[in-house]
Amino acid sequence: MSTVHAYKHNGNLYRAWENVRISRLSNDESLIVINEEVLITEFNGRKWKTTEPAIWFFYPNQWFNIICMFKKDAIHYYCNIASPFLLEDNTIKYIDYDLDLKVFNDLSYKILDLREFNRNRINWSYSREIVEKVWESIDYLKKLIKSNDGVFNHDYVKKVWEDSKK
Repeated sequence: MSTVHAYKHNGNLYRAWENVRISRLSNDESLIVINEEVLITEFNGRKWKTTEPAIWFFYPNQWFNIICMFKKDAIHYYCNIASPFLLEDNTIKYIDYDLDLKVFNDLSYKILDLREFNRNRINWSYSREIVEKVWESIDYLKKLIKSNDGVFNHDYVKKVWEDSKK
């Protein structure tokens, strides 16, 4: 089993996921993480377990990662705007850049945490390059959602889930 660590720009550990299972996508550097009853620890010490199974996609050259949650009624997506991941000592590490995109089963979406992004952008002096990467990632994700392709295609996500069970 492995761990995922999300840091904030100031270097502080923000959240940790314990006992995740890491797998690679075929022929590339991307990772998928299988979350089932994963223990999550918040920076303030609060602990809780995930309530539904999920697949988490990490891409080496993208400024986001995507969690596909299998809820009772449908698949929902949570896109973290974040630095590309680093895999070190069986731990996936990334910097969380506050903004998130919540995508519903019908592929409608909502941008979350804009105030937090603007506050942290100022307090921690995000560079112009980071701010541009964040907004480019939001735009790119919107295009992916609209195309209903890859991770945002329910049949693809279900197939990845089934393949992970083998």
